[in-house]
Amino acid sequence: MKKMFVLWGALALLTAACSNEESQEVSFSPLVLTALQEGEATRTSLSGTEVHWSAGDNVAAFVSNVAHTSTATEILSAKSARFTFSDLAADAVVQYAVYPASAAVGLVGESVVTVTVPTEQTAVAGSFAEGSAVAIAKGGSSTLGFKNVCGFLAFTINADGVQSVHIYANEKMTGTADVNWNSGNPTVSAFKPFAYTGVKLTGPFTKGATYYAAVFPGNYTGLTLKLTHSNGYVSTYTNSNTLTISRKDNVVIARDLSLRTPTSGTWFEKAPATIGSDVPVIIVGKVGNDYRLISNADTGDSSPSAATTATVSGSTVTTDVAAEFKWNLSTTGGKFTLYPAGVNTRWLNCQTTKESGSQTCMAVSDDSNDSYFDRRFFIWDATGHLVTSDGYKDRYLSYNNDLWCGETFPTSTGYPAAVFSFYVQVP
Repeated sequence: MKKMFVLWGALALLTAACSNEESQEVSFSPLVLTALQEGEATRTSLSGTEVHWSAGDNVAAFVSNVAHTSTATEILSAKSARFTFSDLAADAVVQYAVYPASAAVGLVGESVVTVTVPTEQTAVAGSFAEGSAVAIAKGGSSTLGFKNVCGFLAFTINADGVQSVHIYANEKMTGTADVNWNSGNPTVSAFKPFAYTGVKLTGPFTKGATYYAAVFPGNYTGLTLKLTHSNGYVSTYTNSNTLTISRKDNVVIARDLSLRTPTSGTWFEKAPATIGSDVPVIIVGKVGNDYRLISNADTGDSSPSAATTATVSGSTVTTDVAAEFKWNLSTTGGKFTLYPAGVNTRWLNCQTTKESGSQTCMAVSDDSNDSYFDRRFFIWDATGHLVTSDGYKDRYLSYNNDLWCGETFPTSTGYPAAVFSFYVQVP
């Protein structure tokens, strides 16, 4: 028994020694990065002309081409913060870091970071939305200097009751793009398919306050601002001049915007969600500098005509529009169907469920083919596109050779997606 006791004691000592070795083996020190901001207009909240880190911020660090999100944030000062990565060891080699973490998409080669600038941003009086001012930093040190990717469009509103502001251009402003580090002066090197020609700020807005939208740097033409009032009417302002915005720029594009007054009898712009199902609607798609109508004629399996143009001035359609181009819409849960005014037996729909299907797949026809039933539902997205909303691949209503086609992504060269506006006759 005594020998047995000694044997068990030795075994206990051996087990303790093994446990001690295991505890030493699992000892772990996480990666901690100190992040410095780039002077003015590079981060999430404005204080006068400076930008401060926020306690809820997180960043993504690319290690071996994989993005890891920080798990803890410590604010050191207005311009510096410390980020901890609990899933990365202290000696992890960081290639690039991205703020915010949600903006990080991937790496391309050794010097290009793919990021997403949000197309929908929250309006913040005197500032810009959290997470909209995307910034990147090159790795190689425990202290990283973040460089801002965006420029900022500023405007003021001299009106009460504004609910949202859309800003459009002919060029891509937000969404996904490749950004070249460029020795610490980041430049957009290529846009990805889901880059958009606009940005939407959602309010409400305070009269007299200044608001900022974060966009990619570049030259913008056809600049358009649309202010949606609480009654659904939309005040539209355009500028034919070219706007150049550089990285870190803060450019005022409009001051003291007011709401236009709808005039009785005119066709005035209105947000589709506020239009009743029995109200005739003119739907206008802007392609380049042309405003094109959608024919409601029965097309069978063919695409509807886009050959007829309209004249638009500010918030109104100023040309006479024939019955062939008037629609009704039915809205449910943010989705709607479009059918010829006074006719509820046929709809604008998409005639293919395949991602690789023909792009000339839009039609104005009945719903006798059950496979197309869900393909008659659309949404009007943040940048004014009409997009199918069902269980299949999105189709964007796009222009090609005087026809309205169904593009599987919004901004291809061959089939540019239009930016649509809706007009109703003012009582």
